[in-house]
Amino acid sequence: MPVRAKYAWAFRSLRDAGATLAFASDWNVAEMEPLVGIYTALTRKGLDGNPPGGWIPDQTIDLETAIRAYTLNGAYANFMEQNRGSIAVGKYADLVLISDNLFKIPSDKIKDAKVVWTVVAGREVYRAF
Repeated sequence: MPVRAKYAWAFRSLRDAGATLAFASDWNVAEMEPLVGIYTALTRKGLDGNPPGGWIPDQTIDLETAIRAYTLNGAYANFMEQNRGSIAVGKYADLVLISDNLFKIPSDKIKDAKVVWTVVAGREVYRAF
């Protein structure tokens, strides 16, 4: 592994240094599904579960940090936190319901969870049930 590889996607180091982690699903440098991105941030593994123990595992982050990076911090990075990124009166009400409680399943299973309900701007746009 090249010496510089340890600095790739250095999520924990950046977070610990005070950086705002902002994740998104609109740039195809990595998987574009947020649940896969969360899984990867927590495990540092590919979809096949490799490498065992994760790639540079000391750069993993916790679930709350990863979710915040995809929600409030993503909105913040786009200067839109006043009306997006969290659930609050006056915000757009963009919501998803996920098939599993991410806080209660093993990190390795997060990539297998599914979005089962989606609301955009307060209007239901997808329902799997």
